[in-house]
Amino acid sequence: MLYVIFSLFLFVILFIMPLKVNIYYEFTDESKYKIIITYLFGLIKKEIDSTKKEETKYKNRKIKFKINPKDYIYYMIHGGNVKKIHFKMNIGFKDPSLLGMSIGIIWAIVNGCFAYIFRNKNIDKIKEKNIQVNPIFDADVFEIFFLCIINVKLVYIIIAYIRILKERKEGGDSVARTSNRRLNENYNE
Repeated sequence: MLYVIFSLFLFVILFIMPLKVNIYYEFTDESKYKIIITYLFGLIKKEIDSTKKEETKYKNRKIKFKINPKDYIYYMIHGGNVKKIHFKMNIGFKDPSLLGMSIGIIWAIVNGCFAYIFRNKNIDKIKEKNIQVNPIFDADVFEIFFLCIINVKLVYIIIAYIRILKERKEGGDSVARTSNRRLNENYNE
């Protein structure tokens, strides 16, 4: 009986412990990203890097969803705590008037994106936040740096995965009929 209680307690503790996700994205001359997932205070660590090419077994396997995967990412963000956001964009044109208009448009797009992502979250609780769009005059430059650290509990990831499995499309369309239909399928005589 003591082993059952201990194993149940250990099982609950493992699900409550946070999972830390570091997302780093850089676009200078080429696009680079790095995602680091740590669990159990760094004991379990998975790193996904765009510079290291990994072979996947299922290249041609496509999963079709009835619901947009953005909803699951939104669910996981709001289930966890965002610790740090660092977004820096350097953009430059040789024409100052074109640069001024593009900076205004880019600020509107960036603010709209962050407002959509954090629409139900209190942005003041994020300890480190730095969002910059820097104009660079007399040079053609486009660079993006993005770093986001999110702590998510394992329970939210499992629930999101279960939702994905439930809503995954299996077989035909949602209005597909059986293949052995009669000519008069509604039995109208």
